[in-house]
Amino acid sequence: MARRLCRLPRLLLPLAAAPKPQPRLPALNPSPAAHLRPSPSSPTLTPSLSAFPRLFSSSSAGDSSMVVVGSADSFEDIHAKVQVEKLPAVFYYTAVWCGPCRMMAPVIEKMSRQYPKIPVYKVDIDMDGLGTRLSNLKIFSIPTFHFYHKGEKSSEVVGADVKKLEAAMESLHKQQ
Repeated sequence: MARRLCRLPRLLLPLAAAPKPQPRLPALNPSPAAHLRPSPSSPTLTPSLSAFPRLFSSSSAGDSSMVVVGSADSFEDIHAKVQVEKLPAVFYYTAVWCGPCRMMAPVIEKMSRQYPKIPVYKVDIDMDGLGTRLSNLKIFSIPTFHFYHKGEKSSEVVGADVKKLEAAMESLHKQQ
């Protein structure tokens, strides 16, 4: 069976030859503030959880240990904490446009519920400020999964290989 993955040629370029960032166009979606609604108990605005269905799930299958990393700075903080405090963790590198990544999303979500003591950090590779860090971690294809045990990377799965992913997650679970 052929591995399904997306190559990242833009990360292979040296920094000097990297294309200049293009100015961002305004988003077609309204800002998150548009999803805020007044609460009857207070005049301030509170977020509507239904406005963010991907971040807040209400399934009863159990608690998920999936954490969506929101910025390059928080990724740096989380990655450093996992290494310094010698914590078990899985880093799931993905992108919205990647077909194999979308195929693996329900699989890794199910595993995060199956192994709630192992946090899964979902990292969107298209976040601003992450390119150099991803190159340093040698992430050139997605989806990529890095498994950390006692603060060190113990294994890696590249591509949409469900069997390898399940085996690596089971191995990390047994090492605890």
